[in-house]
Amino acid sequence: MTKKFLVVAAAMLISAAASRLSLAAAPSRASSHDASPVSVTAIDFLKAANLSINGAGPLLVKMDAFRNRLIVANTLSSSVSIINCGNHSVENIPLEGRALQHLKAEALAFRRKTGEVYLIGARCFSITSPDARTSKTIPTGVQFESIAVDEETGNAFIAGRESKELGFYAARSGKLAMLPWLATREDLINLNATPPPPIRKVVAAPELGWIIGVDGYTSAFFLFDARNGKSVNSRPLKLTSGGRWHLAGYDETTHHLYLVVETNDRRVIEAAKIDVLTGEGTVVALPQFTEGVGIIYNPARDEVYIPYDNHPSVHVVDFKEDGKITEIKIPAYGNDASAVDVKNGILYIGSWAQGELDVVDLADRKLVKRITGLGIIPHMFAIVYNPNNNLVYFPKGATAVNGAFGAAVTSLDPVTEKTKKIYTGWAPIDLVEVPSRASFLVFNSEDEFAEVRENGSFETHRLPFDYPVESVLDPEGNVYLSYGPHQSYWPVVYIWGAKNGILGIAAKDLGFYDRRIPRQAHTMAFDAAGTLYFTQNIWGKEEQMLGTLPDEVRLFEIGTRISVPDTIEREISQRILIFDPGTNWLYLVRVAEKDDDPSVLHIIDPRTKSGVRRIRVGRTATDLAFDANSIYVANFDSKNVSVIDKATFAVSEVATESEPLKLCTLGGDVYVINHAAASLQRLSANGKIYRIPFEGLPDNIFAWSGTIIITSHGAKALNIVQFDPATEKFTLVLRHEYPYGDTRFDSGNVSFYIRGQFGDAVFSITNGKTGADGRLWITDFLSGKLFVLKAE
Repeated sequence: MTKKFLVVAAAMLISAAASRLSLAAAPSRASSHDASPVSVTAIDFLKAANLSINGAGPLLVKMDAFRNRLIVANTLSSSVSIINCGNHSVENIPLEGRALQHLKAEALAFRRKTGEVYLIGARCFSITSPDARTSKTIPTGVQFESIAVDEETGNAFIAGRESKELGFYAARSGKLAMLPWLATREDLINLNATPPPPIRKVVAAPELGWIIGVDGYTSAFFLFDARNGKSVNSRPLKLTSGGRWHLAGYDETTHHLYLVVETNDRRVIEAAKIDVLTGEGTVVALPQFTEGVGIIYNPARDEVYIPYDNHPSVHVVDFKEDGKITEIKIPAYGNDASAVDVKNGILYIGSWAQGELDVVDLADRKLVKRITGLGIIPHMFAIVYNPNNNLVYFPKGATAVNGAFGAAVTSLDPVTEKTKKIYTGWAPIDLVEVPSRASFLVFNSEDEFAEVRENGSFETHRLPFDYPVESVLDPEGNVYLSYGPHQSYWPVVYIWGAKNGILGIAAKDLGFYDRRIPRQAHTMAFDAAGTLYFTQNIWGKEEQMLGTLPDEVRLFEIGTRISVPDTIEREISQRILIFDPGTNWLYLVRVAEKDDDPSVLHIIDPRTKSGVRRIRVGRTATDLAFDANSIYVANFDSKNVSVIDKATFAVSEVATESEPLKLCTLGGDVYVINHAAASLQRLSANGKIYRIPFEGLPDNIFAWSGTIIITSHGAKALNIVQFDPATEKFTLVLRHEYPYGDTRFDSGNVSFYIRGQFGDAVFSITNGKTGADGRLWITDFLSGKLFVLKAE
């Protein structure tokens, strides 16, 4: 349904939205000379969606059945979404940190007594009170993976492979202590595979007043007093050490812990039922199928269920029968998430390969039915069943591992097979001007776009497919939009539930013309002849490639791809694609397979469909700019910018401050913003550095109206800053207060820990375009806003 909203802006608008806008001249410390006055119009898409805080990137879900609440942890916005399952209303509560997308269900817990939510984030954890709508975030210094909460005290315990110590948070004092525990540690690293479950775990045993600690490196479990963290006991486990240890569940009635062990080469070898009082138990050898995922325990039947990513089977381990194993046939592999209806004896299994939910009768040990067409690439462990309304909830997957860049959770009625989206946010991911309509189209990360008129009014339209990524204007003045999750095809299987494509949107009537492609297009570029080129996401070790669409009519053909002389295995690594009309070259940049290796610039001639040069640049390339003579590549982790001579292809480096992130050219000069150093650097003036005199981490830069515009996010505000090259002075154009939380580009909170971008398919928090009327339009992904700057 089309919705119409009107935003009336004065020369300097102060929005009436829940988030405050303050527009002011630069403070005296910034400049003794003000740049040209700038007015700002603010358009609030989030308010139009009836939300005050954004919920983007839903990752983990947990059911608070007593309160009939669905808890959702977000990996893009620093927030927790609380969904009332009675009416599916959404309340987003801001945090100071984002959920880390590499973690699993054990990173999210809640205290049944109070409803408080405990979530591990990127080197932090948070405690949220949904009723009070408040939260507290505690830094941890290292990355933890598993959290457990004591029901009586609210004390929290955290564990993970990066720490030899056990984290103990005392709720009364509000202090975190690191307790001596184990002898070894290791870093969380890029495995180019589904991240492992925590091999070190903490599990609450509230009926005993204990916290159970598990160390899979040494095959031992430990008991701690939940009141003070003191050691109670420890015992060895008769399980194979190392590999990947899955938590199936804990039974508070019988005091038994259920674990499943998978080797490093992904063979599932053992399931165990352990009595935490005695250390005794049953260990069952398994058939060694590979990649067990979504492993879950059913207390009503004393059974553990093991679906597999690589096999069309579910193994039932019946501990009532001393660990008897039964295999249940299911339609396909790719079974990455599961949930149990304990009362009715039903197992639900989500399959990314088929985009379906399989319904299994546990008494008959048979598949009841397939619910198809759901389009799910489910996050591991991220499906829940609500016994209050008999609905299943899951966030759709959208990226290469566990992340999501959408902003919705899906509810499914397994009886009627009807689904409904519950929107948790409105996050602008890209924008494009349509001159013939005198408007901009602003796309969110889920399934909508807003057409914004010159006067600030806008109306929203639903897209036919999920997950917009990037938009460009074609030579005819129509819009091309790349969309879809990370992949709908890989070398041995179609992922039937996923849809990737290039969607044409006609300027005349906003009608759609869909052309399917097999892989997500992260970035697109037209050449001088009007041919579209786009990156092709990799899955598995494959030749690097560029996809093409020759015109506005013809469909994608795999044979028209341009082969690039490289082999890639690390996904989402093709970051930059830009066309240079001066040389008629395409510039394609990817980050390396390993963090310490150099990135690679490919110069491609679209006329010959072949490479001109393969050039090694610095580590973690993040942006590219060019002028008449040179190509410039910002190298985030090398603290430099590579300068490539177009005539000779000779490479030199200009040293920068920490984390050079984005580039732009203006008046014959090249500028770079240094993210960690919070500085602007003019490369063509011997690397002259200007300290940005406002708080926050700079994350984007635009050349506009003879000046430089910088967007800089902090935990509590966005600053839009103007730099006048003539006077070398900064002016604050706008300060927008909003609880942004974590806005770093160096956290590795991206698939395969790639640094230098904000999230999967979210290469920048802001995007900006200068309109035909000279105004600068800037979207803000996290606050759900559009800011339009006009030089007065």
